[in-house]
Amino acid sequence: MSLKQSIAIFGGNGFLGRKLCEVGVELGYTVTSFSRSGKPPSKSQGKWVDQVSWKLANIFDPQTYREELQQYGTVVHSIGLLFENQSYKKTMNSNFGFLQDIQNLANTVKGKNPMEKNRFNTYGAIQRDSAVLLADTFLETHKQGNYVYISADQALPIVPEEYITTKREAEFELSCKPGLRAIFMRPGFMYDDSEEKTNRKFLTNILNAGYHTKETIVGDHIGFLNKLIRPPITTEKVAWTMYEKLQDEEFKGVVTLEEMSKSLLS
Repeated sequence: MSLKQSIAIFGGNGFLGRKLCEVGVELGYTVTSFSRSGKPPSKSQGKWVDQVSWKLANIFDPQTYREELQQYGTVVHSIGLLFENQSYKKTMNSNFGFLQDIQNLANTVKGKNPMEKNRFNTYGAIQRDSAVLLADTFLETHKQGNYVYISADQALPIVPEEYITTKREAEFELSCKPGLRAIFMRPGFMYDDSEEKTNRKFLTNILNAGYHTKETIVGDHIGFLNKLIRPPITTEKVAWTMYEKLQDEEFKGVVTLEEMSKSLLS
């Protein structure tokens, strides 16, 4: 296995992770997904599913993946959460049912029916601490290597501030590690073009309409509107841009939403 063309994606069976795996296979990478379940998504996702190695790992327990990391030249951390109550994920990706699902999302924001609190399901643990732990473990097996962290453009208005602050803290800590070529992807709200009639698709249409209205009426001349109204982006554009940056061996640092949106690779 060529280290240069091998990639380990932590969270590879997640919403974005699946697309990172798919595009990696298309580009000829040897792709392995590590996740809590170790299970692949449905084979209805495509033939690429059979070309990915799906492995079980607990990112907070390096013993479950340390030895494996020797095989990979690139590690991707694609694990995150909008709310510490992760029930929102089911609501976002379910078939559209406006009134009931808006109430479910509202309950999530208010914190109703939260998961039992523990040190492993907080913003700090999942978005910062696990990323740093994975990087440290990777560097134990490689003196240097590529590390991609899926960060974020900014927090949505209803999302707690800690969502974005922990991502920025992770970026800072990772950027300080000698030998680590760190790439920080900062997408906005993501969607999949193949989705139909899901709550995520509904929200995408609203965000697209708002962004295009802003661009048509005022363009990019009003600073606070540019920060407030951001365009959604496809998981495909995020994935292709990530691999483009990996293949540019001189690149490291932040990849902005604007840069991903202009990608012509997908």
